[in-house]
Amino acid sequence: MPLSDAQARQILDAALAAARRVDAGAESVVTLHGGRQGHTRFGRNEITTAGEVDEVTVTIAIQRARRRAAASTNQTDPASLRATAEAAGRMVQLAPEDPEVLPVLGPQRYAKVEAHDPAVARLSPADRSAAVAQVIALAESAGLQVAGFLGHSETVLAVATSAGLRALHRETRLSFSVTARTPDGTGSGRAAAISHALRDVDPVALGRKAVERAQRSRRPARLEPGRYTVVLEEEAVGDLLAFLTMSLDARSADEGRSFFTRAGGGNRLGERLFPEHITLRADPSNRQTPAAPFDAEGLPLAPLVIIERGVLRTLLYSRFWAQRQGRQPTGEPRVYHLLGGTATPSDLIAGVRRGVLISRLWYLRWLEPQSLLVTGLTRDGVFLIEDGQIAGPVNNFRFNDSPVNMLRNADALSRDTLRTEGTAGHLRVPALRTHDFHLSSISEAI
Repeated sequence: MPLSDAQARQILDAALAAARRVDAGAESVVTLHGGRQGHTRFGRNEITTAGEVDEVTVTIAIQRARRRAAASTNQTDPASLRATAEAAGRMVQLAPEDPEVLPVLGPQRYAKVEAHDPAVARLSPADRSAAVAQVIALAESAGLQVAGFLGHSETVLAVATSAGLRALHRETRLSFSVTARTPDGTGSGRAAAISHALRDVDPVALGRKAVERAQRSRRPARLEPGRYTVVLEEEAVGDLLAFLTMSLDARSADEGRSFFTRAGGGNRLGERLFPEHITLRADPSNRQTPAAPFDAEGLPLAPLVIIERGVLRTLLYSRFWAQRQGRQPTGEPRVYHLLGGTATPSDLIAGVRRGVLISRLWYLRWLEPQSLLVTGLTRDGVFLIEDGQIAGPVNNFRFNDSPVNMLRNADALSRDTLRTEGTAGHLRVPALRTHDFHLSSISEAI
């Protein structure tokens, strides 16, 4: 069973006490991450693996003046915590001085966030296998094969410092993804959902969507590469937007290493970079996509407006860089929300004379980080749009483009938004229509 809040606090206090015994004059930070995870994996219409993990990791960091070192353990008994603190104490003696080490934080105030669903916490292996069995039966009735992953977790994240900070956040997470393939190997469809709440993830509905997409995408026609108007579904938008959210560091911009660097020096705060209908926020207390209200140091994560009606309003400041620049630190947000517009999915397609509907992107990699240029592949359903109608499936592509161009050239966003997972945190995004998207070459993948 996952740790209770009381047990987590007891471990934090014991770890801080162990650090004090090692070096009574030093500052210390203890971070705890623990919980229960379960998963069921399936492929070729049968369950292949299932597992349960219940684990706790405790990290003890000791800092004296400008020196800092940390050690971690997954054992929480007094002897193990003492040995971990002693290891950190030995390493801090050897650590070089770091001018960017700041004093640990004292007591803080945090927003109230509700990200825990008891229904997810209670899920069992039998519950998972029953849900997967329904999806497999759906695929078999359609003559298709499916593969996918159902995972859930209940976790606690806690931070404590020798200066009196105490932070604790408990959350659940449920994710389901399924890919359906046609027997002839020419059609593929995928559907996925992630949430903290059981009500938001319906495996059968997702399985049905994947099956329908696979059937529609079989025997694709050839379409030449080029620059197209594209409708990107939510998962594709999230895949690309993640490269922008991971590039919001103010220091990189101020030091001339970022897309957000101003020509001639400084950053681009206050500049209009996108159309008025583009707004990006970061708010851990968002009810649709809640997240921990503090970062790894225990710094409170306040709601931020990153882009407001196309204008860059906020970059992310660490405590050190905020002090250097005379700004307020923001910490590292754990959730970003690109606000939707007014369009329905059919509205997005209806506005296209000739273009492409893209369901999903994958295998994305940087080409040029300073301009946010990214490469990747389409997957699991690409369709030609002609005169506002889906004309039929076409081949996959490699693309070379950027989240900047995606947002700059977007002229319509869907009303509804969907949670996706990004490298730099959770994302909630709409589908959108954008122009001049560079599909650079044909991909033979399905």
